[in-house]
Amino acid sequence: MTVGQERSYGAMALVSMLVLFLEAVLALVVGVVHFETLPVPNPWSGFTLGPLTLPFLLVAGAVVGAAVSWLLVLPTVWLSDVLGRRLSGRAAWWWVPLVAAAGLAPVGGYAALGASPLTALGWWLVGTAALTVPALLCRVGRRGMFGSVALWGTLVVLSAATVGAAAPHTGLVERYRPPVLTRDALVGTWTDGGGGTVTFAADGAVSVSGGTTHSLDTDFAVIVGKCAGAGTWTFEAARDAWAQKVHTAVEDCAWDPWYVGGTRGRVVLYQYVGDPDSPDVHALTKAP
Repeated sequence: MTVGQERSYGAMALVSMLVLFLEAVLALVVGVVHFETLPVPNPWSGFTLGPLTLPFLLVAGAVVGAAVSWLLVLPTVWLSDVLGRRLSGRAAWWWVPLVAAAGLAPVGGYAALGASPLTALGWWLVGTAALTVPALLCRVGRRGMFGSVALWGTLVVLSAATVGAAAPHTGLVERYRPPVLTRDALVGTWTDGGGGTVTFAADGAVSVSGGTTHSLDTDFAVIVGKCAGAGTWTFEAARDAWAQKVHTAVEDCAWDPWYVGGTRGRVVLYQYVGDPDSPDVHALTKAP
C-alpha cells in the first residue's frame, strides 16, 4: 500500500519513528536543562541513568515509537489527506495540525480532570506539535527523506544540547543552588510531614519524636521503622552550598547526614533512602 505515488506506509513509519526518537532526545535535553533550575529535593532528585539501562530504553523506545507511528501518526496523515480532498479539493498540509489537534482533544480533556486548565492546554499543544511534525514529514514523498531527517534532526538536537549546556554559564538559565544557612537558622522544630519531629536546640542538643528510619533488606526493599530519643547535633558549614550537612547523633535513629535544599523561603533538610539506583527522599521542613 502506498500514499501518493512514491512513499509507502513502511517508509513513512520509519521516518515517523526517527522523528519521534529525535523529539524524545530533544525533550530529554530540555528536561535536563529544566532540571538544573528545580529546587532539591524533587521527584527526580538522585535519579541516575546507568549504562545498563540504555539498551532497555532503546528497545522500549523503538516499540513505543512504532506503536505511536502506526496508531497515531500514519492515521493522521491518511485522515488529513482524505478530509483535505473531500472538503477543499486538495490534500493541503494545514489539515495535518487540525487533525492532530482534534485527535488529541480527548486526551487534553482527560488531563484537565487532574490538572489546571492551563496545564492541560499546554500538554495538549505540546502533544499536537509532537504529532504534527512527524506527520508532516511523512507526507513529503521524495527519496532520501530518511537521511535528510536524520542529518538535520541530529543537527537540531546537537545545537539544542550545546545551547542547553551553555545556558547556565551565560545567565540564560539560572541554575539552582541551595540556600546558604547559618547554624542559628537550624535551631527550632522540624517536621517530616507524617507526625515526626526533630528539634534542634541552640546548645547542640537534639530531640526526636516519632522519627522515621529507613533500611534495606537483602532484596533491597526499604524497611521503614520508627525512632525517638535525644542526642546531639552539629552543623557542617561550607562555602559550597551543596556541601552543607547536618549531623545527628541519636542512639535509636541511625540517620545519615542531612543535606540542605529547598529555597530561602522554605528550607528543606533531606537525605536519600532506599535503593541507591532509584533513591527516595526523607525530608524535614521547619515547623511554623
